[in-house]
Amino acid sequence: MKTSESATTTGRARYFSGQRLFLLLSLSLGHTRMHCFQQGWYIILPSVKDSFGLNPVQYGAIESTRSISGGVINLPAGAASDLLRKRWVPIIASALVGLGLAYFLLGIAPNYLVILVAAALIGISTALWHPPALSVVSARLSERRGLALSVHGMGGNLGNAIGPLGLGILIGAIAWQTAARFMAIPILFLAVVLWLALRNVPGREGHSVGTKQYIAAIKGLLRNKVLMGLVISGGIRAMGSGSIFAFFSLYCQEDLQFSTTKAGLYFTLMMASGIASQPVMGYLSDTVGRKMVLVPSLVLMGAFDILLVWAGAGVGLMLVAICIGLFIYSIGAVIQAAAMDVTPEQAGAMTIGLLFGSSFLFTTPSPTIAGALASTFGTPSVFLYSGSLVLLSAVIVLFLPIRGDRRASET
Repeated sequence: MKTSESATTTGRARYFSGQRLFLLLSLSLGHTRMHCFQQGWYIILPSVKDSFGLNPVQYGAIESTRSISGGVINLPAGAASDLLRKRWVPIIASALVGLGLAYFLLGIAPNYLVILVAAALIGISTALWHPPALSVVSARLSERRGLALSVHGMGGNLGNAIGPLGLGILIGAIAWQTAARFMAIPILFLAVVLWLALRNVPGREGHSVGTKQYIAAIKGLLRNKVLMGLVISGGIRAMGSGSIFAFFSLYCQEDLQFSTTKAGLYFTLMMASGIASQPVMGYLSDTVGRKMVLVPSLVLMGAFDILLVWAGAGVGLMLVAICIGLFIYSIGAVIQAAAMDVTPEQAGAMTIGLLFGSSFLFTTPSPTIAGALASTFGTPSVFLYSGSLVLLSAVIVLFLPIRGDRRASET
């Protein structure tokens, strides 16, 4: 504990300086590129649907496959990151390599089965990135955990904004499979650069956790009512968000007759609005408390999801998309901070793995359910479904005994 306390005291004076600043910026920029291609995936999917003649259920099953693969890998990735904490850099580099391979497979896919394999690689790559990266950010920058995790998340939001627009423009200029092969190159290059830049930068302090000590910590996590409540709430919220991701661009292109470029622009507006809101929400959660930020944000996001049904195709749609973007990723960073507040540092990556792994239980069927709803009632029904789930997650957080911000809970 003395080492941790010393690190915390030092963190007050040197929070955004030196090696800590370099670490945060490197991981945030890596997160930018990760999400650039992760969200670009959703822009390319309508072209996949058209080329292979997929029905709505098959289309939704692509996203379900991504969710399954990510869910299966999240907990092992969390355990590996905790037990092999000195090897965290190769783990995050391998996440980018997997993403590059996914795009390459997409670019050469001859049939639907290969598309599903590429979707699985997308899920695996996402799962490999978040447990080690977020646990390192949380531990090294614990003095302002909400803000630090939100800055890392802001990097992801920047990628969310750049990726859909860039890939939408690229697909408008060249064939979608050529675009996918082309996009694989910079991802693989970044994996090498990130590994070279961070290979000598320490992550979490201390030695690797012993197996017995780690098992005891995991048992403690499973008995932690606040953490389990956040896992359930976060999983339900992810069910709604995943359906928005999978069907918003499809709705724009098929129902509203937008071009690929215009659909990419609207998706970009949704993602870009969260770039500024994420650090603001992280800062507020550090000061006024996690619950005071989470509950109103979830209620507003659920309401805006539902408003998509009546937003139209012009300025109304643009405004609602921007409002959804203010919360769709920012909420996740605050949930992560709230979870890390109540769990031991030696199990930090497993805590993140539990949060992201909950998507396996909750979101696996969700896009397929959304596809069935879209097939029966039309795509706007997906937005009603999504908004209702997000509102339910707000109710769960409302009744969790979250005591406030981290510093308040320690006193």
